[in-house]
Amino acid sequence: MLMFIYQEVLQPIMYYGEFTCLRAVESSDIDEVLKHWNDLNFRRLLGPPIPWSRRYLETWLEKRINTDPWKDKMIELAITNKATGEFLGFIHLEDIKRPHSRAEFGISIQNPENQSKGYGTDAMRVILWVAFNILGLHSVYLDTMEDNERAIHTYEKVGFKRVGILRETEFIDGAYKGLLVMDILRDEFEKANPTFKIRMTP
Repeated sequence: MLMFIYQEVLQPIMYYGEFTCLRAVESSDIDEVLKHWNDLNFRRLLGPPIPWSRRYLETWLEKRINTDPWKDKMIELAITNKATGEFLGFIHLEDIKRPHSRAEFGISIQNPENQSKGYGTDAMRVILWVAFNILGLHSVYLDTMEDNERAIHTYEKVGFKRVGILRETEFIDGAYKGLLVMDILRDEFEKANPTFKIRMTP
């Protein structure tokens, strides 16, 4: 008598693009985060460059690890190199609103050596696909420093549109800067990325 043993292979939920994989944030990411988190040029793009201690960053990280998209209105994921598994940065949707079906977007590629290599663009396409096809959102918006031309170019590449500028809202290095507001609708994303679709396995 033949007996077949069925063994279920558990597959963690991950979202794969062309170059990146988005996975859950883990406490073990802390050492990689600390390598570049307090870099002056990196932090200038996020707001006033105030240093964070390891303890403070651990608290910040734990809060994001424990978030629920609907209860806490945000989802934070780690960006990793699809080929090597290297930690690259964070990407998130926050202020998720129902019934309006919109959310705010944010991303950080932390090591300068990993910037301008297509990782950010790919990760954005992945999270936007998730926003529109898994979370069922209708629109996603962001704001960025009005002089952050590299980021603005990348946002426009995936389909974001310029909405307007909030004038002199950020006080950085002794001067006020404006924030450029951009957004993207589901049909605009599909038009700008007609063949893009994520994979759930490598």
